[in-house]
Amino acid sequence: MPSLYPRWPALRALALAATLLPPHAAVAHFALRSPASWRVQDALGSPQKVGPCGDEGAAPTTGVVTAFSPGETITITLDETIFHPGHYRVALAVDDRDELPAEPPVTPGATACGSVPIMSPPMFPVLADGMLEHTTPFSGTRSIQVTLPSDVTCAHCTLQVLEFMSSHPVPCFYHHCADISIGAISPGCATDTDCADDDACTTDRCSGEQECVNPPITLGDVTTGFLGVLEVPPCSTEHLPPVITRLFDKADGLVARASQHPSRAKRFLNRASKKLSHAANRATKAQGRSISTGCGTALGAVLAGAQIRVGCLQ
Repeated sequence: MPSLYPRWPALRALALAATLLPPHAAVAHFALRSPASWRVQDALGSPQKVGPCGDEGAAPTTGVVTAFSPGETITITLDETIFHPGHYRVALAVDDRDELPAEPPVTPGATACGSVPIMSPPMFPVLADGMLEHTTPFSGTRSIQVTLPSDVTCAHCTLQVLEFMSSHPVPCFYHHCADISIGAISPGCATDTDCADDDACTTDRCSGEQECVNPPITLGDVTTGFLGVLEVPPCSTEHLPPVITRLFDKADGLVARASQHPSRAKRFLNRASKKLSHAANRATKAQGRSISTGCGTALGAVLAGAQIRVGCLQ
């Protein structure tokens, strides 16, 4: 199959002098916030090193399939958890992940990862390229808007977000994927349970007309247990590090305060997200030490789910 990048001129390198980069820059990471990732991510957004979707390790899958409509313009949100200059590309695989395009060819510069061509205009399966081009750290969560094809429908397709990092040793790319559907028709329903869409950012309701409605969650939906609970079966006989429980409880309290004070919700939710990230870091460090691997994995899934719920409100 011919390359997707045969005639495009290489764009200017985004390289910064290595001496100007922070000491941790060589291990850049990003976390996909929405649509929900197909796998549970840790505090830095891993797994993400092995393409096409961050296939290394044994992180559990989320089971989330986010529903969209043909031709819909959707918003992808992400956090660059460790900075590195570069940009992002978005692609879609309809039937199989093998349909995702190869990583673009890299032209070395001051480092092995100097520059890559950017597809302009993008050609399917690439939906957008050269997005969020940057040479300085982001100040917060960033978003990318892409329009889905109007002539594509699927019950379970793959949306890939690829990060290219300039001024970086090999590997030059990190990967995240979300499982999505396009054009799925809501079935008739009898109860709210019938309308579960596996999207953490929606509420699932059966209307009086026995049709499923899945509106996005809002601050008005925050109730006790909104973030979940840390009492997971694999940890039932183990003593969790108190710092994890404290951080989780503080995050839960901050989300409650956000619902009570909408004008200050952004600040409270940002603080809650940071508490959950710290808790996830602590859980990762404790795994295999003060808690078992099974407990650590289950705990990580709960914390990742809580982080997604906060992200939905943000």
